[in-house]
Amino acid sequence: MKLRTTLAAVLLAAVVPVAAACGTTAEAASATSGTSTSASADSSTTDGTTDTGGPGGGMAQGGGPGGIDVSSVTTEDQLVELVQEAYGDAGLGLHRGHQPIEDVLDEVLTISHDELHVRMDAGQNLAAVAEDLGIDPQTLIDALVAEYSPAIDTLLADGTITQDEADQYRAALEEAFSFRVNWDGEEATPTFSGLDA
Repeated sequence: MKLRTTLAAVLLAAVVPVAAACGTTAEAASATSGTSTSASADSSTTDGTTDTGGPGGGMAQGGGPGGIDVSSVTTEDQLVELVQEAYGDAGLGLHRGHQPIEDVLDEVLTISHDELHVRMDAGQNLAAVAEDLGIDPQTLIDALVAEYSPAIDTLLADGTITQDEADQYRAALEEAFSFRVNWDGEEATPTFSGLDA
């Protein structure tokens, strides 16, 4: 019994860092320990909020766990934060916290999440993975922009931003996702603080 407990602890130690990179720590802990009661249906975030779901797979959209839910953006400040989160989190390596965009990756790349991890752990960024699969990386970028665009459309529809501003935000999203898909593992993540006045 002690051997099984030790083995379970070792496996958990190996799985949690990878799962954390995808924002699925609670799910990974639950999967590796049948007796764990700490995992729940919702993921707790570092700021004390609960990630209860969003479009395209039920998780909040953004650069990592607890990101902004695209469907809940109601202010321009939230839109600015959403664009920043589109760059991802460099602290998570080539993964950049791809869990919030996992549904788009699954749909466009048509490979399993585990295979994506194997490829990224071998040093491929999202562009290289796409190219290996015969997919133009721009196709992936366009799909990611389309996933986040409803936030822009909402603010345009309610008069918070103008059409020109909406176009600028869409361009900023494309730039952010282009950076994320093509990231070389070295370049510093740009900061998006809103549209230039």
